Amino acid sequence: MKRIGLIILSLSIAFSLSAQKTKPKGMFSFTAESALLNGDNHVNAQILLIGGYEINGFSAGVGSGFDYYKYRTVPVVIDLKKYFGKGNRQFFAYANGGVDIAWPTEKQKNQRRNVWWNFNSNNQFKNGYYSDLGLGYTLFNSKRRGFYTALGYSIKTLTETYNEEIWTGTTSVISKRTLEYKLNRIVLKVGYRF
Repeated sequence: MKRIGLIILSLSIAFSLSAQKTKPKGMFSFTAESALLNGDNHVNAQILLIGGYEINGFSAGVGSGFDYYKYRTVPVVIDLKKYFGKGNRQFFAYANGGVDIAWPTEKQKNQRRNVWWNFNSNNQFKNGYYSDLGLGYTLFNSKRRGFYTALGYSIKTLTETYNEEIWTGTTSVISKRTLEYKLNRIVLKVGYRF
């Protein structure tokens, strides 16, 4: 009888201890980040808003914003992060990838307009892809909210097609041109996680 009582007591202690183990809890987050982009063109800015979910040191989300490097575009991205270490001050690696939607300004659309003959070049822009990889550091509070900074490498692509008027000496000929842009940039980000 003592043996059965001891077994029941041991099992009840084991079950109560296993019931006290908490499952890892995830959390939803919203981040706003701004970045400076620098490459073969002059320095420009980027703004991204990302909503995501974090669990066990991994974070995944989706977001969009504005990218003003060379041509204005709207990147729509999937954002992945891996945090290293414990506490509120952590290093992290990130990767963003998605589509880059062309949205040029009126000035960018009309930059190939021939003012001498009032020829409209009929510029058209096609979407491309967007990617961004890098490392960062968090300055979060105890609720995993706060500032972070990151340094990375980004590529955005887009295609421009336009008509070009070529003077042959006696007449002018219209020729269709296509330019494919692959813009490589260094990215310095500062963000806030809500």
